[in-house]
Amino acid sequence: MKRYTTRAALPLALLSLIAGCDSPTSGPGPEPDSYAYAAPPKEAVPGGLDAATWRTHLVEDLLPFWTMESAKGMPVGNFPTYRGMDGSVQGKTTRKPRMIGRQVFTYCIGFLLTGDETLLDLARAGTRWLLDHARDPRGGYFADLDETGAQYQDADKTSQDLAYAVMGIAAYYYVTRDPEAEAAVLAARDLLFDKDRYWDANNGRIKDGMNGALTTETYMGEPGSWELVAQLDPVTAFLLLVQPVLSDPARRDQALGDLRALAMRIHDSFWKDGIFWGSTGAVGHYGTMHTDFGHILKSYWALLLIDKRLDDHPLRKFEAESAPVTLKMAYDDALGRWAKAPTSATTVSYGSDWWAYAEADQLAATLSLHDPKWISVVSATSSHFRTDFVDRTRAARELVPSISRGGKWSFNWSDLDTAKCNEWKNGFHGAEHALVMNLFGHWIENTPATLYFALPADKVEAQAAVSQPYTLLGRVTGVEDVRALGGDATRRVVRVSFTELR
Repeated sequence: MKRYTTRAALPLALLSLIAGCDSPTSGPGPEPDSYAYAAPPKEAVPGGLDAATWRTHLVEDLLPFWTMESAKGMPVGNFPTYRGMDGSVQGKTTRKPRMIGRQVFTYCIGFLLTGDETLLDLARAGTRWLLDHARDPRGGYFADLDETGAQYQDADKTSQDLAYAVMGIAAYYYVTRDPEAEAAVLAARDLLFDKDRYWDANNGRIKDGMNGALTTETYMGEPGSWELVAQLDPVTAFLLLVQPVLSDPARRDQALGDLRALAMRIHDSFWKDGIFWGSTGAVGHYGTMHTDFGHILKSYWALLLIDKRLDDHPLRKFEAESAPVTLKMAYDDALGRWAKAPTSATTVSYGSDWWAYAEADQLAATLSLHDPKWISVVSATSSHFRTDFVDRTRAARELVPSISRGGKWSFNWSDLDTAKCNEWKNGFHGAEHALVMNLFGHWIENTPATLYFALPADKVEAQAAVSQPYTLLGRVTGVEDVRALGGDATRRVVRVSFTELR
């Protein structure tokens, strides 16, 4: 096992001294950075927030559903879109590329946290299936495939579908730095920002969608109204993840500019009175599509992560003043869970969906990195997440989709019901939640967070050094070349340690 020592692994005090020696003169220091690393409180780690709990949750509660033979498809990589609560293949035989992408993402997260190469093999197979079958020669990805991988009909191509189809490919690139995967990610980025296709240059926004031939704009809602998810989902599905590790510095700068542009469009066009509204046509109207705490808090989280990467931090004041207020509104203090949606400026509806609950936890955990008062909240809500959503009545486990205010399942789903795996639910949100909570657990424990990558053998040190802990920021303090990747002597399994998460 080979260990690398890099400048990033030097003590912080020594790095500061070196930085000071680079400057010929000294003077007033810059204004303190409110996004700078902050050490965790010295108190004992609250129960359930330790990093090991969340790795175990991923391995025991989530992955069994996705490693069953029925999940792998025939051939492997042709992942079924519809499966029963017991994991069996059920329902329609058509495939949604956006759901194959989410499943690839799930396997990539599994490999990141465990180093289990069988999960990377599944991610590779799904990536291969998307690249070979789901890409449309006219551009982008088909909305639907039949069970053999052939195009099924010619539905509209929403920007949201495109973002999630490429999500898995982007996660595979993040883990492996595979050049073909990177090229596919960049092609999707270029399509979204092509003024003759998805990019509305006059208004600085991504169009809701295009028809199958990419010749005519289509709308997810009312014509003329812009959808929040058209801007938000490309950010959270792939742009945030790949931006720091793109191989070309010019492309990294370009992607950072994309993130800035989308963050400002989301802020300027969709936020008002503490709410990110689901569409520009629904601003001020409660109970409308995508105006729920899931999308609202996901938007705060995305903009916060982007703002940390921008040198001028244009949204820092906005995030500091607004995100905690809305998160507090979403928190059901009486029962320690997250609510579903705002129903007025002062009232909410209760109960929650698995993905929205996960997004709320992720924002609260990220705010905790600089504001420890949220730690007790995350301790309560994340504990309920594991007890309420995990299906412990079946060997397949995974997460049920929705619960009541008190944590009861919203429905008594039969084994053959596809509520766990369908055209909108797959492994993405649960796996992402487990990863973010694991990283947060390492921060609160003050221990290094370790993630596994499969990097080119001749670029291990360089590519590990530019890695980040998922979409958070951190400092690489250890790189261990563990072993050759099974079946591919050109790659090494590499364990990278991160500290100073922020």
